[in-house]
Amino acid sequence: MAFLIAAAVVVIAMERMRRWRFRPAPFLRRGFGTDVAYLLTGHVATAGVALGWVAVGGALVGGLGVPRLTMSRWLAVPLAVVALDAGNYVAHWLLHRVDVLWEFHKIHHSSPTLDWLATFRSHLVEQALRRLVAPLLLILAGVPVDVAGSAAAIFVAWAILNHANLRLPLGALEPLLITPRLHRLHHLPATTERNLGTMLTLWDRLRGTLVAAEPARPYAFGMPGEHASYPEGWWRQLVEPVRRLASS
Repeated sequence: MAFLIAAAVVVIAMERMRRWRFRPAPFLRRGFGTDVAYLLTGHVATAGVALGWVAVGGALVGGLGVPRLTMSRWLAVPLAVVALDAGNYVAHWLLHRVDVLWEFHKIHHSSPTLDWLATFRSHLVEQALRRLVAPLLLILAGVPVDVAGSAAAIFVAWAILNHANLRLPLGALEPLLITPRLHRLHHLPATTERNLGTMLTLWDRLRGTLVAAEPARPYAFGMPGEHASYPEGWWRQLVEPVRRLASS
């Protein structure tokens, strides 16, 4: 938690600097309160759920006689980060490909502004799916809870960076890593099905869904066909997917 708070503080500070800022935006921008509510209800309040799932699931799998992972922490944490990124990629792919799940994932794409706080705008159903699917490889491998926690902290810190309102010279990393520039393309209506990865570009490269060419500015983030019409506010967005599914 201390690592995540420190990472968020650094990103927030950089977003206030004209040199690094992608485009001007106030700290208390539109939707700030909504995204704080998502941060508190979808992440802070459920922070231990995924780790509990890793602990319980790992014990159950171990009880079946599946060999457990044994290696140094310095090697285990990077491998756990890769495994967690792969699991999140699968969850993210499902959120885009399954119509019912897309209705819930629309909320994340409804944000008109990308910054550190926009990272956390996601419906509780999406959070449940990600927390169930993303750690599956960690559970199968028997990754210790403390290693899983370290990997999760690194993953979330990178997600915060990728959503940040920053213009950083990270092009040299893009053959390997998703950068803020690449992730911004995912939030554009025209390329919302591309760049589904959070950390590694590998998964999009394997599927042929990585895009690096930028469109003409200014950027307009949002969902295809609902760029400015999707409901705002935590409560309205909490019930909107259910309302739409019930009426379809």
